[in-house]
Amino acid sequence: MFFPRTLLPLHVFEPRYQTLASEALRENQPICVALLKPGWEEDYYGTPEVYPVGCVGKIVQHQKLADGRYNLTLHGETKVRIVECVRDDPYRVVRVRPIQDDSSWAEGSGAPQEIVDLIRLFRQVHQGDAAGLALSEMFGQHMSPESVLNTVAMHLDVEPDIKERLLEVDSLDVRYRTVLHILKNATTTQERIERVRHLFPRDRRIN
Repeated sequence: MFFPRTLLPLHVFEPRYQTLASEALRENQPICVALLKPGWEEDYYGTPEVYPVGCVGKIVQHQKLADGRYNLTLHGETKVRIVECVRDDPYRVVRVRPIQDDSSWAEGSGAPQEIVDLIRLFRQVHQGDAAGLALSEMFGQHMSPESVLNTVAMHLDVEPDIKERLLEVDSLDVRYRTVLHILKNATTTQERIERVRHLFPRDRRIN
């Protein structure tokens, strides 16, 4: 999953995507990332269906390895709707239409405090998770409310189709409240586990 105003690291190893990376870099072209629909496993090396709403990213960092693989970092520029596929070999080339989210929430006076609450909950949910805590350390004043919100949404521990629905939401306010609800539910579950953890000690000799 890929959201606007976020960073997405990619390790590119398939030959078709090595070609994509090479041509995108040479022609200074963006890359559109879209989620595969369920059932993609049966046609992965063909052209499995994708959800119509994705995100276009600009390559902001790249490294070509000796064997032709690439390490790329994309910056999410624009949410888009895929209008049509104009080529599917060796990789898909599509025409897209930009989608503009309602950003009034991010511009409101309450957004800074709401983002503080969101980060606090994210860190609480990821206690003991080194990767999640390392990610949370990236949050700072240099990031816009939209960037923080979308980064948290992109790294939620939920099914991909839920993240897709979050991406498709056309209001940042609705996205924020939905993400907050998911994190609060996760926090409540953790608190319940902690309350009964002593009943199930790891060392069975402890009663």
